[in-house]
Amino acid sequence: MVPMTAQPGDRPDYEQPPVGEVALAIQFQSAIGYRSHELAAFVERWSGDLPKVLEKPPLTAMTVDFHGPAVELRVAEEPETPRLWLMNTEESRLLQIQQDRLVVNWRKLPLDTPYPRYETIRLFVVEAWEHLTTALRQLGRPVPEPSICEVQYVNHLDERSGWRSVGDTPAVIAPWGGSMSDDFLPPARQAAMSLLFDLPDGRGWLAAEGRSGELRDTRKVLTLNLVARGRAASPDLEGALDFMDLAHDWIVRGFTSITTSEAHKHWRRKR
Repeated sequence: MVPMTAQPGDRPDYEQPPVGEVALAIQFQSAIGYRSHELAAFVERWSGDLPKVLEKPPLTAMTVDFHGPAVELRVAEEPETPRLWLMNTEESRLLQIQQDRLVVNWRKLPLDTPYPRYETIRLFVVEAWEHLTTALRQLGRPVPEPSICEVQYVNHLDERSGWRSVGDTPAVIAPWGGSMSDDFLPPARQAAMSLLFDLPDGRGWLAAEGRSGELRDTRKVLTLNLVARGRAASPDLEGALDFMDLAHDWIVRGFTSITTSEAHKHWRRKR
């Protein structure tokens, strides 16, 4: 078990945070190089906990340069192998494996499911890494080296957060002025926000994006998406987790800075 960076005692904490989905991703220095028929080894290793299996097209490679072009991963002269989705019965826990990446997701399914906390999802990363590397050794493949890591939190702000329409946005999002210089325009149908911040010591960036819309159940929400991305501190699991712990800390603190004190009451802020 890789120990977690000591949790700061002053980091904000909420009893009922509006978290709808969390994703922790590790991109590798180079492709694993597995063949399509070898995917069965991954499926078998997780068959007890994650019995649902889907195949998806591969994700585009991540880059630390926020404005950089997307880079396509290519395995020379080889057919493209799919991205593997492994899910539990409720589809709330999702593991994604592709040639250059390992991603774990927690999703709020069903909708009344409480957020299990970062520490639990982090443990999912550790377990997934151990299963992946064991399967690769059995296949005679080398253990991948982490390169770029990403932590993403998707928050759904609805009437339980004090948000019912675009006009309520200034009440929950602190940087949002929300007012016009006159009364010519009618109330906005949609609203969007995009902010970008540097992480300390050049370790990466934190992006915050807010947009109004609807969920699949037609519930109106303001989605606040926070993504932190940067390089692993070292080319191993410990280095990847070191960045993820930093990213999580900045996401929690950044979420608190971006949202209002009034909204914090709805989420029962404890500190």
